[in-house]
Amino acid sequence: MALKTSNKKTEMSALFQTLIQNYGSLRAALDTIYQLSQNIRLLSFNSSVEAARAGQAGRGFRIIAGEIKKFSEKSDESNKLCGDVVNTIEGGMQQLIGVRTADMAFDLIDKIDRNLFERNCDVQAWATFGKIISALESPSAASLQSAREILSNLVKIYEVYLDIVLCDLSGKVVCTGVTSVLEGTDVSEREWFRRTVESGKVYVTDMYHSATLNAQTVAYSCPVCSLSGQLLGVISTRFNWKFIYDIVDKAMIGRDGEIYVVNKQGTVIASKNKGDVLNKSLSALPAMTRLQNGTDYGYDIDAQKDGKLAVFGFARTQGYNAYRGKDWSVIVREIYQ
Repeated sequence: MALKTSNKKTEMSALFQTLIQNYGSLRAALDTIYQLSQNIRLLSFNSSVEAARAGQAGRGFRIIAGEIKKFSEKSDESNKLCGDVVNTIEGGMQQLIGVRTADMAFDLIDKIDRNLFERNCDVQAWATFGKIISALESPSAASLQSAREILSNLVKIYEVYLDIVLCDLSGKVVCTGVTSVLEGTDVSEREWFRRTVESGKVYVTDMYHSATLNAQTVAYSCPVCSLSGQLLGVISTRFNWKFIYDIVDKAMIGRDGEIYVVNKQGTVIASKNKGDVLNKSLSALPAMTRLQNGTDYGYDIDAQKDGKLAVFGFARTQGYNAYRGKDWSVIVREIYQ
């Protein structure tokens, strides 16, 4: 007999929602059984009283009332046992939901880290290109045009970039891949330039909105050195943040669920709801407080006044290989009826 398969993806959140609803029905049924048992016990007591009043004539009713009482007590014992089992199931179910939500957060931040690790590698590799070095070491119309063409081709080939800029050691932009109006401008006071020159290492900004590009981006900046190791300038890329949105948008979550990528301060830098980005802070959320206090992974469960269950799973970036990340985190919120 052939196994039946379905091409439709089953949302884990929907399965948990069904499980919670079934649990609620079971809990309601146990409560009903308990109430019936109490009513039977009361009936048994009343029957015993009436049987005693009837004297010898009520002896048979007294025996029946006694058996009913035993049945009620046995029913209470069984009901309590079932209640204990249900409570255990409830605790395990909530733990399962919490772990699943936290795992989802971990999976998302890991995917983001892997993507950004590649961006970290790109800028370091391009800083070693001979024509990039020549444009800074021996600037001329020809060498700058060669570097400009390389940057332009890199932006076309690597669709994840909005632009790439090359700056000399004074902070002057000598050529760009896309935004030519930037050429000749002074960026010596920009943090990404200063931090790269001062450290001699790759510097990665937080996510920000670029007025020049009219887009959300992250800048990856790397020192450009001569073959002898002399610092010549800086090459800096502008990563298209929409590719992080793609990761978030493809994640399967419940209808009322939400996914937040937050920076170290708790500001939302990615979400299914784009209106939250750079406008919403989760700094007051208990999950964010735990992250800021050093917890890298976990979940919080909040039983709300309206009877709904809010589950917050969270995970902090672990980085990937040599890329250590920006101390960003993912917080996943699921709502269950």
